[in-house]
Amino acid sequence: KNRTPKKAKLDDNTASPQPSSLDYSSKTIMTNLAQLSGDATTAKQLDELLFDCEITDSGLLPRTFWMSANTDTQQQPRCYLEKMALEVFHHHVPSGVYYDPKTSGAEWWVQIRPSPPAGRYSMHANDDDDGEDDMAKSGISFHWDKDEDFRLLTGGSLYIHPHISTVTYLTDLGAPTMVLSKRVDPMSGAYVTDADDDGSMSNVDGLVSFPKQGKHLSFDGRYLHAAPSDLLRDGLFEEQCKFDRPDGIDMKEMKVLERRHRRVSFLVNVWLNYHPYNVHPFPETMISNLSKMDLLGDVRLFDKCDEAKKSGESVTLKLKGEGKIQCEEGSVDEAHADVVTKNWPMGNCSNDCIDVPMPVDLM
Repeated sequence: KNRTPKKAKLDDNTASPQPSSLDYSSKTIMTNLAQLSGDATTAKQLDELLFDCEITDSGLLPRTFWMSANTDTQQQPRCYLEKMALEVFHHHVPSGVYYDPKTSGAEWWVQIRPSPPAGRYSMHANDDDDGEDDMAKSGISFHWDKDEDFRLLTGGSLYIHPHISTVTYLTDLGAPTMVLSKRVDPMSGAYVTDADDDGSMSNVDGLVSFPKQGKHLSFDGRYLHAAPSDLLRDGLFEEQCKFDRPDGIDMKEMKVLERRHRRVSFLVNVWLNYHPYNVHPFPETMISNLSKMDLLGDVRLFDKCDEAKKSGESVTLKLKGEGKIQCEEGSVDEAHADVVTKNWPMGNCSNDCIDVPMPVDLM
């Protein structure tokens, strides 16, 4: 049944407008980027895309960039990464959803692990951990996506979240992404979770998504998420990053091999009727260094794509209080008995730690 498009409006759980016709569920889908590297031509295209990611991840550039939805008069995509960001926006904001394109758009950036020498993490990481293994060095610390600069300007407790957060994996290796339906009050920053039938607040839904080239993960922009590196077997990430150096290759070819053996993800936050503070388009003076919009020709990300349901690629969990875990049918064997509670720091979110019961076979 078709419904008349409604204006986005505020609800009790968020500080940004939430139109009812968006899909906020946590899910994965395989994009057509999965087809790259199948032959010499597409492998070269993937290498150029990974090079673009390394450029945009530079610690000398802003953390994130803006691609406006107002492409008629405000901003046209100038490179392939901006085109990708806009495709992600329109995939999650279908026709019929009311929004103001002048104040709506895609906030995009990349994450690379291990971080290149000139990468954002390498240049700005906190080095005061006395050599201890930092979760963020090989993965991504727990955090909520939000208008970070505005939060800091308002004293640190005002959380304005995007409508939808997304991750597109460009390589197969590295830590899985974990999404938990743990939220914060937008006005105070206090923890909020959906109440159980008995009024308690113990239930938390979760999804674990393993990197796969071309896989696209999306979830409610209010949800806590991370890429915990210790969900991998000890030493596995280091093994994945290793490669043999063929005799006679030059430095340029060596760099290509290095880029192929990193965890590279392309992140897009979908914002409707709100432009996060101090987020601007990619600098005009650097845009010529990135691949043009026609990098992949007429190929579009989401044409004829399937949900990523293959075993080992994504797992949906229902986490219960008192160290119990319930696995949804079709995701993990419901007979799971071996569960270990993982304890992770909240990174820059707070000084707290989070405990999550995980199936042993998942790690």
